[in-house]
Amino acid sequence: MGKIGELDGLRGLLAVWVVLVHLLPSIGVDAARLGHFSPLFGEHMRVQIFCILSGFVIFLMYEKRRPSYRSFIYGRFLRLYPVYILAFLVSVLMTQVSLAALNGSPFTGSRLESRITILENSLAYFPAHFAAHATLLHGVIPEAILPSGAYAFLGQAWNISTEFQFYVVAPFLFLGLATGPLWRRLATGAVCLCLWLALRNWPNPADLAQYAPYFALGMVSFAIWTRNLGNHRHLNAFTVILTTVLFCLLGDLAMAVWAFVFGWLLIQRYQNRGHHVLGWLRSRPLRWLGEISYSLYLLHMIPLYLGMYVLNGFDLGRISYLVALGLFTFGLGLPMSWASAKWIEQPSLRASTRFPKKSDHAEVSVRQSA
Repeated sequence: MGKIGELDGLRGLLAVWVVLVHLLPSIGVDAARLGHFSPLFGEHMRVQIFCILSGFVIFLMYEKRRPSYRSFIYGRFLRLYPVYILAFLVSVLMTQVSLAALNGSPFTGSRLESRITILENSLAYFPAHFAAHATLLHGVIPEAILPSGAYAFLGQAWNISTEFQFYVVAPFLFLGLATGPLWRRLATGAVCLCLWLALRNWPNPADLAQYAPYFALGMVSFAIWTRNLGNHRHLNAFTVILTTVLFCLLGDLAMAVWAFVFGWLLIQRYQNRGHHVLGWLRSRPLRWLGEISYSLYLLHMIPLYLGMYVLNGFDLGRISYLVALGLFTFGLGLPMSWASAKWIEQPSLRASTRFPKKSDHAEVSVRQSA
């Protein structure tokens, strides 16, 4: 499977969306006050779509490469960890600047106050937070044991722990759900359902069980993608729109967005039509943003807090402050993310491909014995 350009564009769009949503609390605007639009500006919708994407793409990648478990985890670790730990360490060093920016803000709001509380808790439990983030366990440790554990220092990195939790179990899920006889797939599905019911109320908002339905939708999408639907009479624009509307009525906009994008991707793939519907996602700017989306997601709060720190000294109105802060955040965040993608992400990915797979070890053994 080659790259699906529309999904790269979707990642880029989601990353920019995350930055825009994180800008709003800086002027005292809380998503809960936006009425019918509040789900679009809440904390989790974009991450939920990322989780669906991850479930889909990881299963596609695993089917194509079939790496050993060790090789898979090593590669995924190198994909996540270098940029993550850089963003975390810089955020730790910037904590006092970030607190000064938040405390000096000319605006008020519950999200601003929440950010201050998180950073204060981050400093109060510094050794524990540092150890939890260094080991990616910050999304597992209960909040009662480590207050603000999922969000300490680098708030948006809570999802990195969730993602790595998925990577730890993904090879087993693939073998149990995507291969073998039907009874094994059903048994694996039943076990997963029982575990989800038991763990879905785990007292940490970044626990894998909280987002399991979205990873599961990605895995189901993989199963649909790998079937031959060329002559399927129900694959049409009406079905895609109907499914999208149903998810909207159920109140899950993340699944609705995915249903729309994935449905049209299926129509493009099997019926070779409808390319204009998602063509904008293949645009060069969005695909470029998709290439730097991971770094942008992790690094954007650094220029955002720096921008607040600078702008708090001026007597700006709410809109002027938002526009100036947005320009500062993107103006510094985009080149930072490009440099991070070029000099950290890409070398890390190349290093992960050099890790020998299980089949490579077997080939070496045969050659040596010969």
